[in-house]
Amino acid sequence: MKSLFRLSILAIIVINLAGTLFGLSFEYLLFIAGIGALVAGFPLMGKGFQKAAIIFLVLGAGMLLFGGHPFELWVRAATSMTNIIAIVAVMQTFAVPIKIGGYGEAIKSWMDGRLKGKSSLFIFLTLTTHLLTSFLNMGSVPVTVSLFEPTLKARVPDWKRFFARASTRGYVLSVLWSPGAVNLSLVVQATGLSWSTVFIPGFLLAFLGMGASWLTELVGSHGKNALLPQADSHEGRAEGGRVVHVLGIVASFILLIVILERLNVGVSSGRTVLAGLALALVWTLSQARRPGLEAALKTHWREGLLKVGDIAPFFVAMGIFSTGLEASGFLEAAAPLIKTAADALGAASVILIAGIIAATSLVGLHPFITIVLFGKVLSYVSLSIPPITIALALSVGGAAAYMITPFAGMIMIMSRLIGVKATDIALGWNWRFSLAFLAGGLVYAFAWGALFG
Repeated sequence: MKSLFRLSILAIIVINLAGTLFGLSFEYLLFIAGIGALVAGFPLMGKGFQKAAIIFLVLGAGMLLFGGHPFELWVRAATSMTNIIAIVAVMQTFAVPIKIGGYGEAIKSWMDGRLKGKSSLFIFLTLTTHLLTSFLNMGSVPVTVSLFEPTLKARVPDWKRFFARASTRGYVLSVLWSPGAVNLSLVVQATGLSWSTVFIPGFLLAFLGMGASWLTELVGSHGKNALLPQADSHEGRAEGGRVVHVLGIVASFILLIVILERLNVGVSSGRTVLAGLALALVWTLSQARRPGLEAALKTHWREGLLKVGDIAPFFVAMGIFSTGLEASGFLEAAAPLIKTAADALGAASVILIAGIIAATSLVGLHPFITIVLFGKVLSYVSLSIPPITIALALSVGGAAAYMITPFAGMIMIMSRLIGVKATDIALGWNWRFSLAFLAGGLVYAFAWGALFG
């Protein structure tokens, strides 16, 4: 079953690349690969992931069966989120050159010499995750785990909680401005605004959010800011060059994606897969003379691809559920009631909608769905508030939802990679900040609209 799972994941990546490079559509082959990943990956899943996948699979399949939908819709449902699987699987390959080149130890040594307190390490981790996520999307999670895990294990006692809080917030806040963020694309489409209109207020809000996160961590530490003593490192003489090398890789990734975007090569997720695979391959080949390459490649084949064992089946099931829900007509049936409420509440409806987006994520309703739904509803409602306020409110609701729901893809990936429960990351370690950000973000949205709308 493990071999079938690996082959299914490779097929998903290859088909994704074929679509990006040549515009070819192998939807039925992708369907077979997706079902293969679902079936072969199910035994690899943890119990929590299995339960969630079963629930979404049964509900989604039930809605599709009850609606008597054609087989073509089943195919689209099973393949609708395979692009996320491809991104996460390809980003796992960055662990190979990072391991061969000892980049984790180099960054550990660099941070040991420069970041003396937990607060400075916290904001550095947050900013790094934020930058990586702006172009890697969900693929940034395994990359940051590979880069920061050695340092955090050595210097932070409760490193898993520390990492989860910093990286979750850095990740989520990037969706407020990143051009590759699906959430922002949906918000722009729903409100009729251009990306450039939303970029500046979203970018500023993201950095205000990271600053607030850093302050809450500083206050919450009750003055206990010191890190554990650093161990002696033999990597010190090369640390600067390797850190610069990592920054060069990041810059190259950004440049490559920008070039692909300018050339109109594929869609956003496809460009990420193509750029990631190309850069990881070049980076790995550049270290071919270092010892351990063959062992690292074998380890990646045996273990690296299996790290998406929880995620791949889950996203196939989530795709079936999301498509089934959209096709059921339930959301369209509820729209008139929401419209009536919006007319009655006026501007307060925007606050309510942002809260609903965050709240419904707790039961697995993806922000993609709710943003589209409420965006459509608000387009038919005459509200005396600027469109930029509506756009920011939808973005804030979506960002808060990602932080607080254990069903968020990046939280589930993170929980798998660092070995903690998804509920601990979302509900245990981030719910207070999520609610505070939701409230503060809505105030910001109305203030920005009043001043510049």
